[in-house]
Amino acid sequence: MALAGARRVAGTLREPDGFFFYLLLLYLFFEYGRPPLMMKIPMLISILSFGGWVARRDKRWTPQATGFVAFLALMAVGTPIAANTYWAFWGTYGMAIVLLSICIPLPSLVTSVRRIKISIYAFLAVAVYVGGYAVSHEGYGPSGSGGAQDENYMATFMGIAISFAYFAIFAEARRVGKVLLVLAILVFCGAIAVEQNASRGGFIGLCVLLLYCLAKSRRRGMALGISALIVLAVLGFAGQKYWDEMATIGEIHQGTADERLELWTIGLRMFQAHPVFGVGPGSFRWMLGEYQSPEQFLKFGRDLGGSKVAHSLFVELLAEMGLTGVIVLGATLWRTWSDLKQVRRGRTGRRGTLTTDDDLVRLDRYADAVLGSILVCLVNGVFLSLLYFSYLWLLIALAGAITLVFRSHVTTGEA
Repeated sequence: MALAGARRVAGTLREPDGFFFYLLLLYLFFEYGRPPLMMKIPMLISILSFGGWVARRDKRWTPQATGFVAFLALMAVGTPIAANTYWAFWGTYGMAIVLLSICIPLPSLVTSVRRIKISIYAFLAVAVYVGGYAVSHEGYGPSGSGGAQDENYMATFMGIAISFAYFAIFAEARRVGKVLLVLAILVFCGAIAVEQNASRGGFIGLCVLLLYCLAKSRRRGMALGISALIVLAVLGFAGQKYWDEMATIGEIHQGTADERLELWTIGLRMFQAHPVFGVGPGSFRWMLGEYQSPEQFLKFGRDLGGSKVAHSLFVELLAEMGLTGVIVLGATLWRTWSDLKQVRRGRTGRRGTLTTDDDLVRLDRYADAVLGSILVCLVNGVFLSLLYFSYLWLLIALAGAITLVFRSHVTTGEA
């Protein structure tokens, strides 16, 4: 009876025209595959996606979408006061494209377990292409360092892909599908381990992800087996240079680690001077010289203004967006975690009866995958400027879609 009721509820939520859904999948290829010839296709996808969503009658609005609009509004408010208004304007424009054209429409397009699965598998297919390229190009993606696919960003991308592939194995019913997902994980591990300049932050993120995967897996035997395979894959691909780099993780007073600490100190000074709205989006690099101490000037021998980024999502957020940005992003992440926690526990937060549909099991695994991927972004984000990249925002949007699909599979009533 409950199952029939759930199907009736699910049936009331019509899936949108597939054209816009496939545009979303195409966007994933151009955003993360980054072919050498874009031919303005990403912009065309964004225009069509936003226009299609505006024209829809059955729009789906999530709490995450409210967070997106609030964050974008803060960027718009900060643009006129930014040190470099040109840079701030185009940064805000870029975020508007991602949030308004892709992230906010996403829950209106990914409206079923089937579409969630297709989206995840499309993402993994792109990740296999990029990871395979990186294995043969010393850890660099197709667009190289100039296109933000150097070893650090690649480690983040591959970590996200490992989380999705790992939990998708437990949601996949076909044996051939499980085998392909395992092979994909090997590619992702290879891309991380063969990096010419190994990412120490990426290594820490991978270790944290493995612990998360083991903690959240219900089938311990299979989980231990897959985790062991990941460890063996990294050991197999990594050379002595990789481990020599990892051995320097604790050396914080020399090399890039020392530089990051100095940049973070400058960023905290910016925050102290502008605690509410920050110095403006994209303004960290342009304000460096103003908040650089005399000792730091002597240490680096020059004014750092315009030459360095924050190398930390959190410092970047504090310095450029202030407490208001922290509150908006923090609240959005908290709501996302809370929603996915409800999916994992199998309830909507209201008194209700859960069906025994197999799709709910898959949703549980996909919720784990998104949470693991967000964890990768946040851990790697300690050492990497990820605030304005699409990784985190797209994951949050997918979390909202998963939550809506989950609630369409739950019947409410007096328990």
